Amino acid sequence: MEIIMHTTSPTPESLVGISTLVEILQRSRASIYRDIKNKTFPKPLKLGNSSRWKLSEVQAVIERLSQERLED
Repeated sequence: MEIIMHTTSPTPESLVGISTLVEILQRSRASIYRDIKNKTFPKPLKLGNSSRWKLSEVQAVIERLSQERLED
């Protein structure tokens, strides 16, 4: 039996979980949730008991931080 796996590249509208955010941002779960509480990071979309973020929103935060760094 042959198993065929379909892999798709993430799009800006893809939803990512906290473990992906930890990997992308190289930050702990606690620091990400602290930033959400401090309103410096977007709130997650709730899907049942899961929290997900639009990849485009995460990329926007990274871009904003990059711009702030250049302005200082």
